[in-house]
Amino acid sequence: MKQTILAVFTAIILFTSCDLLQRNEAPVVVEPKMLNSADSMSYVMGLNLGLNLIAADSMLNTEMVCMGIRDVYAQSHKLTDEEARNAFLKYMNWDNYERVKAYETQFLEDLRKADRKFVATTSGLTYKVRELGDMKSVARSTRDTIEVCYRVLNSAGEVVDTTYYNSDTLRLALGDMTRGAQEATRLIGKGGHIEAWLPSTLAFGSAGCDSLDVKPNTMLYYEIRLLEVIPRNRRY
Repeated sequence: MKQTILAVFTAIILFTSCDLLQRNEAPVVVEPKMLNSADSMSYVMGLNLGLNLIAADSMLNTEMVCMGIRDVYAQSHKLTDEEARNAFLKYMNWDNYERVKAYETQFLEDLRKADRKFVATTSGLTYKVRELGDMKSVARSTRDTIEVCYRVLNSAGEVVDTTYYNSDTLRLALGDMTRGAQEATRLIGKGGHIEAWLPSTLAFGSAGCDSLDVKPNTMLYYEIRLLEVIPRNRRY
């Protein structure tokens, strides 16, 4: 009897929804009410889930997310484990990469249009030389030691890393920098100053950087002042 009532009720909902769609009318969404502590806790869990999902990927389809949750409770999955795995891998390894690449390409293209002093290399590095420096003293080998002042920002303008807060400098091998930062540093000599936007593939890529709280596929802005270049074959 209960199944019959449920079937009739479902049919009524489907019929009403289809009728509204034919008349181009939006269905009326009735929000559930929090009647007890279990309802409140359920809502809190939904908030936490939503925040985590936005942090992971703001492009997710919330209707599909809700469908997936309902299917788990109903024990009726629309994808097999293998299909789910393949869908996840395709999204993360291809679809997501394509979206990130398209966003970065458009962002950097708009940047170069807004400021003609920015130019791009074949790798995708987009940079502007503020001061060229002494081009007789340039870091060439990844084993060369350099001394720099720098700051790193994400595309939202948030500081990722910097030496400026403590008026400090950093001495390291050129090869210890990200690939894009190495390329930017090679473009200036001792005393030079450069600004550079690194597409995610030239920064920390799909791995991100936990120690700097850089998420995977994050484009970064570097400002670098090259204070010293010590060739690896220099002897004291």
